[in-house]
Amino acid sequence: MTADTSVRLALWRDRDPAARRIPGMYLGETDLLGDPLDAVERLAASGVRFARLRGTVDLAQAEAGSGSGSGSGGAAAVAALVVVRELTGHGIAVDWTVRLPAGGPGWRPLGHLHPPADVLGAGGGGDVTAAWRDTFHAAKCGYRHGPGFIEVRDHRMDTFRRLVIRNPQHEQIVEPLLRGVPATDLAEAVSTRYQRAGLLHRAGGHLWWAPYRLRRWPLSTTVS
Repeated sequence: MTADTSVRLALWRDRDPAARRIPGMYLGETDLLGDPLDAVERLAASGVRFARLRGTVDLAQAEAGSGSGSGSGGAAAVAALVVVRELTGHGIAVDWTVRLPAGGPGWRPLGHLHPPADVLGAGGGGDVTAAWRDTFHAAKCGYRHGPGFIEVRDHRMDTFRRLVIRNPQHEQIVEPLLRGVPATDLAEAVSTRYQRAGLLHRAGGHLWWAPYRLRRWPLSTTVS
């Protein structure tokens, strides 16, 4: 994550609105720089339980910018989505807003992320925001990385899917995708395969790995 794709967050020690008004609960604002995975892990370890993302994650603008030829369209949106993914994976509630592009896949590919306060743009609105909130649960789309494999468990759509990656080269490919990369950095065949499987999400000219790491194996009837 470079300076031009830093993500600004306001932070609290508690997710409850009343508790957040107690002196000492507000931890101020910070610009996440460097590795977003390490940065969010430090926030979780420091006791952060609620984060507010400044600005809108504008996927419509990212899509429009991808046609400019600069290759930069989507970098800021992907940086923000990676942070929201990591916050969600650590069990930190997120207050954020997203704008969807016209003609895109809609909100469901992002439905495993902590529900946004508002969904704007094409396919957005109050009903979508409510549906996202009502269908969200922990470990909705996550992965675990064991010796020689990556297992993804996906509940974003109507049916449960389990995917296992056993290709060592693809394991190495996933590592930079966790942080987001320009689409041109990835072989087209791999990009197409993983996007069709729903493991990669595209914002303009950038790609990022959508599932979050499962840090605790959930004991729930919602997870097969």
